[in-house]
Amino acid sequence: MANPTVTLIVDDRDATKIRYHCPVVTETVKSSYFRNTWTSIDSLSCGQESGWFSHTFNGTQTRIWASMSQPNQNYSVKIDGGPFLVQSGDGYFESPILEDGQHTVTYSMGDMDLDPSFDYLTVTAGPSTQLLGQTVIVDDTEIADYSGQWGSEPPTPFILRPSGLYQNTTHWTRTVGDTFTFQFNGNSVAVYGVVPNNTNTGNSTATYTVDGVSTVLPFPSAESFVQPMSQFFHIDLAAGTHTLVFNLTEIAPSHVFGIDFVSYNSSVNTLASGSTVQAPVASSRTKNHARIIAGAVVGALAGVALIILLLFLYRRSRSRKRTGRRVFNKSLAVQ
Repeated sequence: MANPTVTLIVDDRDATKIRYHCPVVTETVKSSYFRNTWTSIDSLSCGQESGWFSHTFNGTQTRIWASMSQPNQNYSVKIDGGPFLVQSGDGYFESPILEDGQHTVTYSMGDMDLDPSFDYLTVTAGPSTQLLGQTVIVDDTEIADYSGQWGSEPPTPFILRPSGLYQNTTHWTRTVGDTFTFQFNGNSVAVYGVVPNNTNTGNSTATYTVDGVSTVLPFPSAESFVQPMSQFFHIDLAAGTHTLVFNLTEIAPSHVFGIDFVSYNSSVNTLASGSTVQAPVASSRTKNHARIIAGAVVGALAGVALIILLLFLYRRSRSRKRTGRRVFNKSLAVQ
């Protein structure tokens, strides 16, 4: 069985993985950014050939979550020893699929008036990727086991910065008893989500059960604006295989919360050493495709069986005719 896709997440403040090539400004905020931090440029030299920052990784693809203060702006990115290629948009970058191995991505941004902010990047793991101790991110759509009345659309429209939601998807919960189950192989796990401006007072809580041990925690609050990237739960564990169960146990009137993603620190070495995340739920398109293939195979086998049967009956008929001719010829010879 093939391993499911494993994606690593690297924070802007990870000095062991992110190399800055020019003076930068760092900020710590209450929430709305992964691990509550972001980094911006502090010099026009961030647009020179050396670039703003770079990351060297082993894998097959990288994505960079950065944002600009103005839409449709230019920035440049290069992979390995290739040239800088001009990008236009909100700051987000997605590389093409790369051959598994070591690569370096370099991001260049020289216009200080755009106030760019770099939040985090992700790497799609390949056979050469060392996973041990790395942080794996799992989107809400990749969690296989939901139960209850979850919704995929927010209760009321709201505007977020471009990198506010991971993969632009969220599972919304507002009903006591909504649950999800997540299995992983690691030594820590965290649940991140979205907190809208729940103006009505009251307590809302969830129970987080890891390997049978439960912890009840209140949801964080948002005073005047929507807060994505809010950490709902975190726990350190012994390395190994674990099961996390989320259960919405109390919800105040008109309150609603979104589950954005789960992250954990991997305790396996590579993809070949064992699956580290749940396989995503098969889509209806994938299931239909599988049914079509299965139907085609069954149909082909039935066709072959029919041809064999017809050949058998044909040969049997010819054999009977030959036998009849021999008996008739013998009777003539006797006469």
